Order: sequence, then structure tokens, then C-alpha cells
Amino acid sequence: MNTGLLGGIIFVAVFAGIILIHELGHFIVARLFDIDVEEFAVGFPPRLVRLWRGKGSLLIGKERLVVPINFDLPFDYKQSLHLPVNARAASIRGKLVLRSIEVAASAEGQTLPAQVSKNAPAPVSSPASGSGKGAGSKARLPQPGEIQVNGILNEVRPGTEFTLNWIPLGGYNKVRGEEDPDAPGGMAAANPWKRIAVLLAGASMNLLAGVLAYTFFFSQVGIPDTHTVVIASIDSPSPAEQGGLQVGDVVLAAGGSPINSYTRLTEITHTYLGQPLPLVVLRTGQVVELSITPRTVYPSTQGPMGVGIGEPLLPVKSWFGTLPSAFSATGQDVNSLLSLPGRLIAGTISPQAAQIGGPRSVWNLFQQAVARDVSSRQAPSTSGTSTKPTNYTLLTIISLTVTVAVANLLPIPGLDGGHIFMTLPEIFFRRRIPAKYLAMINGIGFILLISLLGFFYIKDIISPVSFVLP
Repeated sequence: MNTGLLGGIIFVAVFAGIILIHELGHFIVARLFDIDVEEFAVGFPPRLVRLWRGKGSLLIGKERLVVPINFDLPFDYKQSLHLPVNARAASIRGKLVLRSIEVAASAEGQTLPAQVSKNAPAPVSSPASGSGKGAGSKARLPQPGEIQVNGILNEVRPGTEFTLNWIPLGGYNKVRGEEDPDAPGGMAAANPWKRIAVLLAGASMNLLAGVLAYTFFFSQVGIPDTHTVVIASIDSPSPAEQGGLQVGDVVLAAGGSPINSYTRLTEITHTYLGQPLPLVVLRTGQVVELSITPRTVYPSTQGPMGVGIGEPLLPVKSWFGTLPSAFSATGQDVNSLLSLPGRLIAGTISPQAAQIGGPRSVWNLFQQAVARDVSSRQAPSTSGTSTKPTNYTLLTIISLTVTVAVANLLPIPGLDGGHIFMTLPEIFFRRRIPAKYLAMINGIGFILLISLLGFFYIKDIISPVSFVLP
């Protein structure tokens, strides 16, 4: 297959998968806390097919009835609340399971006959098949083993619709009562801690996906020794090349300080810009002392010394043995993103290196990563050389997954982090932000967010970020 086409397919599949995993996190935690999700959709409308409807419940008077799977209530439950209903249910394992239901046409409980004019509200009923074709039919008599339940319809939770839509770009949740605190079983009516948990669940699921992807990566290549810094590559020309640094050198100390992470080496290097930096390295079992002067001006694709930094890989004993390293690597990615503004201000990272790519830039990166990975796997069979396969595509997927998770938690209206921020006054001051102000803030924030994204995407199309793989 053409690598360009393969890269495009992977790009679309990854974006769709990241969104779907994010929404799945919201769904799982919402249902765990008994918050209604009216629809969980794979893809975006128009709808292709409804896969099934989950279990729901009704509260008739003080009786709680279970609505079976794929049972479609044959009336508009939002307009039928507080009206009298006649239901029939079967007792199964101590629970009342709905078999059929008809709702009265008025609050006085008058049930209209089956044949009515088109403009008159008609009673409706439904068998347990959920087809809904019983609307307007006469109420059937109770069957053996059925229990008749009559009373006021106080609460309706129809169950989640699981749908498949035509546009395969992720999915979405339609959560009940997101901004209506009076909706029973809705999001806004839930405890603030539960709402925060639901909001955090999307990003958490993305981070968990990143951890799992890292476990797969480490199980293939080995676990990195994060306390050892190795020179993986040297640019030409560069201060490192001029100073005699070699690929494979293990950096023991820099500027008189021991080096136990690449972050520490980077920090020290930026404090010696334009000045001689003494290095102590281990080369083929021997300690070697060098002096390198990091440059103050350097290409955007290189650092002050002009080196690529790596970590030695340790053999993997078991899949579970990769989990601590996977969590650590994901945490380092999160920390790297959150500390980006501070490092930019401190000058430990160049503005070019701090750029975040938009869709076109990421598209180009995927094309480059897939081409490199395919080439590295074809090399042994075409040239007879033993080229080590690369995993740039997997690492790009992990980076994108973690970036989406962190971005969604930023305290910006319209994002999960913005909703969490708006929930904090309710926790600290026991007062909820009035719904009208909350809607106004979210609306304005959403418009600003879309405007900024539009500007960012247009800029990215005109002048995409140039990612260069080592």
C-alpha cells in the first residue's frame, strides 16, 4: 500500500479513536454514578442505524419499574411527566420489569378511546417488544403473572441509545440535563464531585490509552533507563562535533553536576550558552573529560550542543514489568506539556521547538512517521542490511493522545477543564453559578474557542510546523 494513503488512513483512525475513547470515559463514569446518558454515538450524524437501547427505569407513584433493553416508550416522556399511567409489569428477581404501559390523555386520568381525531391527544401503550406500534391501541388485559401498576408518572429514564452514524470521526455523548439541575438523573442535578469525576474521565481515559500504548512500545523495544543519558546522534556541524563528543557516550556530569536525566542535562546546557561547558562522559569503559561551548543561536531542529539524547534500553522480563515505566513516561509527557510555558519563558526551550502543530502539521508528521516505519521494516528484505525497525507512528499516536488529554483539562470555557473550573464555587462556597450566567459564560467561551481554533488552523494550513524525525 502507498505510504501516503496508509498515513492518511492512520491519521483519520487515530483522531477518531482518540475522540471515541475520550467520550467512552465520560460515558462509563456517568453511568457509574447513575447519571443518564440519552445517547452514546459512534461517529457523527446523520444516523446510520441504532444498535440498541439500554435498560431504563420508570417511577410510577412510589414504584420503580425496570424498562427492558430495546423497549421504546411510545410517548414523549418529557411531556407526559406527572400524568396518570397504567402499566403492567412482571416480577423478576425481586424487580418489577415493565411489560406494557399506557399514559392518560389528561391530568384527570381520562383515557380516550382508540379511535380519536387527529388533533386530539391519544392514550398510548406498548408491548415489551419495544416496537412502539401499540400507540393509540386499546389497553390490553393483564396476562398471567403480570402486576398492574397505576399512578402518577414521576420520573422517566428511558435508557441509553447506542447509535452508529455516517461520519466516522469519533463520537459523542448526549448527557441528560447538562444545564438543567431540575432534570432527574441529569448531569446538572448530580453532586458536584460526581460531575467533576465525569468531566475528568474523558482525559483520564486518553491518558490510560497512552499508558497502554507505552506498555506495548516498551514490551517491543525494552524499558528505558531514565537515570542514564546517552548521546544518540550528533549533528554536523555542531559544537558537540567540534568538541569531540561521540555517539554512544554516556554523560556522567556536566558543569560539575552529576547527570541523572536528560532534563537535567538540558537545564545545565542552557545555563552555559556561549560559555565552555565541561562534560564528563563514559566511553567504552573509560572516563573522558571534554569541553563544549553550547551555541546561543541554533537551528530550530537542533539544540545548543547539536546532539540527540537517548536512554539505554533494558530487557523486559514481563508485560506487567513495563507498567511502572509506562506510567512514568506518560507522566513525563504531561509534565513536559504543562511546563512548556515556563521553559519558554526561562529560555530552556526555543520558540521554534515549543510550537504546537495543527491538523495539517500532524498530518505531515504522520506521513513522515509512517514512511520511516515502513522503510525501516522493508530495509532488511530489500538491501540485506539489519536495520532496526522504528516506531515513530506509535510514539506520534502516544504524543497526540496525551496532548489531547492535557488540552481538554485547560480551564477554558467549552472544554472539560472550563466546566470543572465553573464547578469549583459550588464546592468551596456551597453556591452554584446561576444557570443563565453559566450558559452565557460557556457560550461566549465557546465562540472565542472556535474563533481561536479557526485562526490557529488557518495559520497551520498556510504555514505548518516542520517536524523533523531523528
